[in-house]
Amino acid sequence: MTHLVHLRRAVGWLLVALLATVVLVNLIGFFSPFWGHWRHPGDASQSRALLNALAPWTAVLSLLFLLPAWHLSRTLASPLARGVVLVMGALVVVADVMALLSAQASDDPVIAQLVSSLTAGYPFVAFLVFIWLVWRALRIEAPRHNTPGEI
Repeated sequence: MTHLVHLRRAVGWLLVALLATVVLVNLIGFFSPFWGHWRHPGDASQSRALLNALAPWTAVLSLLFLLPAWHLSRTLASPLARGVVLVMGALVVVADVMALLSAQASDDPVIAQLVSSLTAGYPFVAFLVFIWLVWRALRIEAPRHNTPGEI
């Protein structure tokens, strides 16, 4: 397969993964207060029940980020670079699982918020690296235009 096919598939799977995780989280966040009010009228703390029940699914859906990482790694020549890209894709899953576990296990809300902020920041950094690698791969793959003096 050519590099452009892998790049196209990487970008396509990245969009699927982003839409699946972001849309799911936003839908849960939107419907959670209504769910809490409908199921337990008068108990405002129950609006988080839907968020807590469906939180593991965001970690499961983050597995979709492994597909764009694999396709993007196929465009790189260095085995070390391929491995780094695959590890970065796997760390998105690890970050989501850590955020899930820290929110459930920590008694201190400050520590839970700190871990949650750090694990939420990693996928953004991975996204920026992904965009940079796609841009770099497109520049390498793009044919150069020769000036009239060049052969």
